[in-house]
Amino acid sequence: MPSLERPRVEYRTPEDLVRDVTAGLVRIPPFQRSFKWEGSDIVRLFDSLLRGFPIGNLLLWQRPAPAQRLQVGPLDIEAPEVTAALWVVDGQQRIVSIVGALTMADQAVDPRFRIHLDLDTGEFHTAGTRQRPPRTWVPVSFLLDTAVLLRWMRDNSWLSESQLALADQAAKAIREYQIPTYVVHSADEHALLEIFTRMNSTGKRLTKSEVFQALHAGAVGDELSSLHELGQVPAVLGFGALDDRLTLRCVLAYRGGDIFREDFRQEFGPRDDPGETLREVAARLREAVEFLRGTCGIPHIRLLPYSHVLPILVRFIRLHGVPAGRPATLLRRWVWRSAVAGTRARAVSVADIRSQVEAVGTSTAQAAATNLLRQVQQFPDFVAELDKVHFNHAMAKLNTLGLLSAEPRDPFRGEILDVSRLLDQGSPLRPLLAVSGHAGGTIANRFILPPGERPSPQLLASAEPAVAASHLIDEQAQERLAREDWPAFLELRGRSCERTITEHVNRMAEWGARDGRAMADILRPVA
Repeated sequence: MPSLERPRVEYRTPEDLVRDVTAGLVRIPPFQRSFKWEGSDIVRLFDSLLRGFPIGNLLLWQRPAPAQRLQVGPLDIEAPEVTAALWVVDGQQRIVSIVGALTMADQAVDPRFRIHLDLDTGEFHTAGTRQRPPRTWVPVSFLLDTAVLLRWMRDNSWLSESQLALADQAAKAIREYQIPTYVVHSADEHALLEIFTRMNSTGKRLTKSEVFQALHAGAVGDELSSLHELGQVPAVLGFGALDDRLTLRCVLAYRGGDIFREDFRQEFGPRDDPGETLREVAARLREAVEFLRGTCGIPHIRLLPYSHVLPILVRFIRLHGVPAGRPATLLRRWVWRSAVAGTRARAVSVADIRSQVEAVGTSTAQAAATNLLRQVQQFPDFVAELDKVHFNHAMAKLNTLGLLSAEPRDPFRGEILDVSRLLDQGSPLRPLLAVSGHAGGTIANRFILPPGERPSPQLLASAEPAVAASHLIDEQAQERLAREDWPAFLELRGRSCERTITEHVNRMAEWGARDGRAMADILRPVA
């Protein structure tokens, strides 16, 4: 039987985890799957921290780690080389949840990490990126830092003594919670496997092969060796995996030249390092995905109306850096106007894509973004087409993005739905009413709903106003639904869907806006 040093038993607080993860000491291996927990899982985790309930043990493996870029939930970390990094064998979901929420609850694009404590009820909730939380909700990231919490309390001096006391109690409970942590020092992986097997009996756990394949890959430098592995990089961010064809176009866009070329025999010269190229493309892909999710409001590859924008963004970022300021605004318009133009033309031609790739190759980010916009025709008369409900139509994706702009909630629990998780399973659009006729087959009868049990019409008819409104059902439509007046309900909701989708697309595309330099830049005096 292999020998093993006795694992060291330590206790780590959430504050310790935040410090070690952000310093790059804790390494979460690059598993080829996205973060799996939902917002409700993270809410329950923080409720357990507050109440002092056990949340399970952590198992860490101490061994060297190279300098590398880490993606830990909503955090992007440049980690240095360390001789005694702590590789997470068991506890990935809990560590990502705790650190992600305690650092980014008020800033994260992913709503799962936007955890707030309601000082009226003592309950935790998720908050959408466009939702304005009630004044009595405090982001859990404010609870981690005493100075930040005190400043928030001063800014909200109207809070009652009991609310202030709850905030203090929660901050102390979360900061000082003790998490049992087993740290293994030995390089004997057989015994480590045995420990993992005995711990890995319940919950959403990884297989042993997934853990050790990822650990070994990460320990030698997080190398990428194939297009398939590169295509999994966006999945780690919750954006979904890319197919090999799109991944290849991202690589070719990064390299320059025709992204549709087919002769790769001379692609890499004797002094080129293909592995370094894949690593660089992976970094640019992460940045492009974050831009699409954040600035452009497109949460998943399934909702990207036309995929050609991704390799063009990779090319743009390589030449000009991550879009910010005015160029970011122009690029957002380009993404959305391209989508509408494609729906009018029923496709985007190869010639158009080649022209857009070439348009990026200018001296400045501003000029590149402006050139891209000039390649796309404007359609200020855009109106949503409600009959498009299948994702083989780009218009169906625009329709879905419009529905998502209302931040739909779970009809059963009232929480904002985890859209990325739904999209990993396919289209999130589900019919509510089993009715015939034209309206029954349109977006008017399609709802973004969680998998599993389908809510009844009566459940939505009696839902809280905030839940109903998140599905574009107003009070009048709820009354029709309660009376089972299906035609009237579908007519009312159809109007609401058309208005919301059209307004959302127009807001993101900004038809008719000045597409060159910002007026403020033009008027700014030269120093």
